Amino acid sequence: MSFSFGFSGNDYEDVEDTNQSNIQAITSDNGKFLINPLDSQHLLNDPVIQPQIEEYEINLKSLQNVRLSFEQFMTPETNSILFRRELFDIKHQLMSENNSSAENELDILINEDLKKNVYEGGLKSWECSIDVVDTLVKKSKYTSILPQLNLNDIRYVVELGCGTALPTEYIFAQYISQNSNQGIHFILADYNSSVLRLASLPNLIITWAKLTLTQDQWSNLQRCNDENIPIVNDELLLTEQLIDSFYQDMKQRNIQLSLISGSWGRKFNTLLYSLMSNVNNDQVLVITSETIYQPENLPLISETLIDINNRFNNNSHTLVAAKDIYFGVGGSILDFQDYLTRRNINFNIFKVNAGLKRSIVYI
Repeated sequence: MSFSFGFSGNDYEDVEDTNQSNIQAITSDNGKFLINPLDSQHLLNDPVIQPQIEEYEINLKSLQNVRLSFEQFMTPETNSILFRRELFDIKHQLMSENNSSAENELDILINEDLKKNVYEGGLKSWECSIDVVDTLVKKSKYTSILPQLNLNDIRYVVELGCGTALPTEYIFAQYISQNSNQGIHFILADYNSSVLRLASLPNLIITWAKLTLTQDQWSNLQRCNDENIPIVNDELLLTEQLIDSFYQDMKQRNIQLSLISGSWGRKFNTLLYSLMSNVNNDQVLVITSETIYQPENLPLISETLIDINNRFNNNSHTLVAAKDIYFGVGGSILDFQDYLTRRNINFNIFKVNAGLKRSIVYI
C-alpha cells in the first residue's frame, strides 16, 4: 500500500510533474517521490492568510491605554497559577476600536466558531494547552519519556498555534522568577494576527506585571500621578509608562519576543528560521496543542514539526498535545502517531490523567 498524506488529488503530486522550483520531496512507502505538503501550491492562494512577522513594538503600542480584565486560575493537576485575559474584555476592546478590521474581528468573535482560513479558535484556552503546563511542571515524573528536556537549557521557545499562549506563559514566568539574564527567545505563532495582539501578548504582560511589580509599582505605573484612576487586582491599565517598563525590562532580562501570523508552510518556516539564525548549539523547545484535529491539515502540521526538528537536530524538543479523538471532526492522536511512524520519526507518548482522553507526544 502506498503512503498517502491524506490530501485530495489536487493537493499533492509527483515531483516530476511540477514546474515549481526550490520544492522539497519526501518518499512514499512505494518509493515514489511526492511534493512535501509544506510546498503545496494551495498554501499560496486565497483565501489562505499568508505568513508574516508581526511588528512586536507596533503590537505593544496598539495596547496603550487599554485596560485589561483578566482572571487568575490554577491548572488541574499541579495547581500552577496562570493568568489569561477575559474574552469579554477582548470583545470590548474591538468594539472601542473604530476601524473595519476591528469590526470584522468582532463579527468572528461574536460567533466564536472555528472558521477555516478565517478564525482558528485562538482566543479559547483549550484543555491540551493546560496539559502541557502540567506536564512541564511534573517533568520529573516523566524522566524516562523526557530525558533530554531541561527548561533551564532552553534558549528558544516556539509555540505554534499559540492562542492564549499558556505554555509559553508558564516558561516565561519561570524564567522571570529565576531572575536570569542568560537569554531566551519566545516566538509566538498563530493563524490570526488579532489573537497575537489581543490575547497572546497581553497574557505575557499581565504575567510580568503580577510577578515583578511591587504593590506601589502596580499602582503608580497605572495611575501616572492621577489618583482618580481606580486600581484593582484583576485589571491592568496599560499606560505608556507601564508598557515602556515592560519593554525595557524584557531588554534587561535578555528576553526576545517575536510574533508570526498566518498559515504554516514553506514560507512560514523560512520566516521562522530567519528569527532563529543564531541558534548554534542552543536548545529549542517547540510546543503545539489542539492543532491536529482536522485530518486534511495533519500532513501540514506534521511536516512543519518534522522540518523544524530536522533543522535543529539533537537540539530540538517538540511537545504535541491533543485529544485522542476529535469527535465530529475526524482527527486523532492515533493518526498523528501513524504519520510519524511512516516518516520514521522517533517519538514517545504518554496519556493525560483526565476524563476526556488526551495525550502528549514528545519528538
